[in-house]
Amino acid sequence: MIAWQPAKAERLGDPALAVRLLARAAAAAPGNAVLHAKLGNCHLDRFDFCNAAPAFEAALRLDPRVSEVRVRLARCWNRLGRHADVLALLADASTSGGPISDALPLEAGAALAADLSCQEGVAARALGRTAAAEAAFRRTLARDPHHRTACFELGRILRDGGRSADLDALHADLWERGVRHAQLLLDRGRASALAGDEAFARRLLFGPARVDATTIAPPDAYGGLAAFNAAVAADLIGNRHAITDVPTDELAMRGAARVHHLMNGDRPDLLRALLAAIQAAVDRHVAALVEAAPADIEESDPWLAALPPRARLAPWGLIQKSGDYEDWHTHRGGWLSGVYYIQVPEPFSTAGDGAGCIEFGPPPSLVAPGRVPCAPLRIAPREGLLLLCPSHYHHRTIPFVSDRRRISFAFDVCPV
Repeated sequence: MIAWQPAKAERLGDPALAVRLLARAAAAAPGNAVLHAKLGNCHLDRFDFCNAAPAFEAALRLDPRVSEVRVRLARCWNRLGRHADVLALLADASTSGGPISDALPLEAGAALAADLSCQEGVAARALGRTAAAEAAFRRTLARDPHHRTACFELGRILRDGGRSADLDALHADLWERGVRHAQLLLDRGRASALAGDEAFARRLLFGPARVDATTIAPPDAYGGLAAFNAAVAADLIGNRHAITDVPTDELAMRGAARVHHLMNGDRPDLLRALLAAIQAAVDRHVAALVEAAPADIEESDPWLAALPPRARLAPWGLIQKSGDYEDWHTHRGGWLSGVYYIQVPEPFSTAGDGAGCIEFGPPPSLVAPGRVPCAPLRIAPREGLLLLCPSHYHHRTIPFVSDRRRISFAFDVCPV
C-alpha cells in the first residue's frame, strides 16, 4: 500500500557534542559558512532560536547566496520577535531588484521561495500589515499549493476579516489543485460546518469509528511485549537529549519531555524494532481501510482518497509526569497519526473527568449548539495499546495525578 521511506529518527550523533565540536570548528575556521550553518541547524533542532540565529547570521554574511540559511534565519528572527529584520532580510534586492523570494527559479527553488515568502507573511502579520501578509501567503501558495503553514495563515486572515466568500474560494482552489493535506481537510470541514453543510463536515472532521485501537506484534528476541516495553521505557527515560522547552504555539505540550533523538539512547535497536512493528501495524490498518473503501471514495472519504503512495514515519517519545498534558491539537504534517503506550500509570478510566485519558473530537470551535454535534471519544490508555487516527482529527490528553510517568511513542505518517 505505502512505499515506506526511512523514518525521520536516524539522528545518531550526540547533539550536545555536535554543538561543541561545530562551535570549536567554526571558531578555528571563521570564514567557513557551512560550519556556521550546521551549527545553526543543531540549535534549531532543539528549538534554541537564540543560539541558532547568530550562527545563521554568520553563515549568511559569509555566503549570502544560500537561501536555505536565509529561510532558517528568518524563522529564528520571527520567533525572537525581530519581524522588521525579517522583512529587511527578505527584501534584499542584491540579485533581482525585488524580494529575494522572487529571484529564485521556479524549478529548483520553488520550495525555498515558498518558505521565504511564508516567513515574510508571518513577519508582516505580526507587524499588523495584514494586506502585505495576505499577499505574501498567496505568493507562497502560488509557488507551492501544498504549503500547510501558508494555508493556515491565509485562512486565518480571511476568517478574522469575515471574508467567508474569499475563504471558500481559497479552499475550492486548493482542492481543485489536488491539495488534501491535514490543514486543508480541517479548514474545509470547519468551513462546511459553519456554512450549514453538516454532512460534508462530518465526513471530514471527525468520525469515532475512524479512531482505531489496535496492538503491535511483539518483536522477536526481546522476551515478550511487557519486557520489550519496559526496556524501551528505560531507554527513553535515560535519553540525555529530551527537550522540555518548546514553542507552545507549534507544539501542544504543556509540561512533559519530548525525545526527538531516538537513536541516541543506549539501545537504538529497541527503537528500530518498535518503528518496524508500528510500520507493520499501519500497513495492516491501511489495507483494511482500502478493502472496505466505497467506490465513490473521493466524495465519501476524501481523507482516505488522499492515501499517500510514499511516506515515512516521523516519530518522537513523550515522557509525562503528574500534571502534564497536551492541549487540543492536530498534526498538520501527517496523513495518519498514532500513539503507542509504553508505560501507563494505573488505573486510568474514562469515568468522571477522565484523568489521564486521550480524547478525540470535532474542532473545539464547533462544539456549540447547532454546529456538528458529536460526542467526543475518550479512551483510557493501557500499556501495549496503539491508537491510529487521521492526522487532522483534534485530540488532547487530560492531566493525571500519579507518582509514575506515562511514557508514549507518537508518530505521523508523512507523505513524501
